[in-house]
Amino acid sequence: QRAGMTEIPGDIPLIVTQIDLAFNYITTIGPNAFSNFTELTDLHLHENSISIIHDQAFDGLPKLKELRLYANKLVEIPELRTASLEHLFLGSNKIQVIPTAAFNALSKLKTLNLYNNVLEEIPSLTIPTLEALLNRRMSLHISNNPFNCNCRMLWMHNSSTIISDYTSI
Repeated sequence: QRAGMTEIPGDIPLIVTQIDLAFNYITTIGPNAFSNFTELTDLHLHENSISIIHDQAFDGLPKLKELRLYANKLVEIPELRTASLEHLFLGSNKIQVIPTAAFNALSKLKTLNLYNNVLEEIPSLTIPTLEALLNRRMSLHISNNPFNCNCRMLWMHNSSTIISDYTSI
């Protein structure tokens, strides 16, 4: 943490359970950047300048439970196929769109923070996945986004989905 790094170091022991690279100057996460860290449970990459995360960057992390990517420069949600993930922090980025299948593989997700992005809507095709997660008491944080309150957001009014910070939207 706070080491002035611009890339992921290549000398991290593969048996670590936590990697904290927060508060650096990392801009890109390459493919398979963390794929050999089979014991990794917590990955902290917040407060960098990450704008690109390649597909498969987080593949091969069977024990990953927490991924902190907040306060970066992401414009899209990275492809995540880590079924063990419980806490995903994507707040304070520049995310504009949520891909339809963005959370399909994240069956154990308990916390999803998307606050302070530039989301104008949450696509209704994403809603069944979000509702399934919320029915298991997942906490969803989406405040401080410039939502466009039109018919495409009607699901939010008509749904039984509980949004943690609904009054701040």
